[in-house]
Amino acid sequence: MIYAEKISFRRNDEQNLQTIVRIKLLSDSSEKWKINDKPINGWYKKEDINAWLHNHGDTGFEIKVNIKPYPNLVPVERNSVKYVRSTRDYTNKDNLLNLEAFYEKES
Repeated sequence: MIYAEKISFRRNDEQNLQTIVRIKLLSDSSEKWKINDKPINGWYKKEDINAWLHNHGDTGFEIKVNIKPYPNLVPVERNSVKYVRSTRDYTNKDNLLNLEAFYEKES
């Protein structure tokens, strides 16, 4: 299984699903999906994750938020912005936004 563990934003951006910059993913030892023959571990752009889920979701590729109840991530596109969100559950806030957040380094 692949889990979303952390999220990042640009400093001073409102923290919402569309403004997430990158998501830290971690594959457990049973996960078969790889990128360039390497396990999916590290920080990835939300647009890349959106594309992976969009292109491979029908073939078993899935990512779960590493917070109970471990909802799946799903690809979303709104106003030409590609991002991901977790499947709806009993919580009022998307579980992805409950992950530990970091700020991107300014360049």
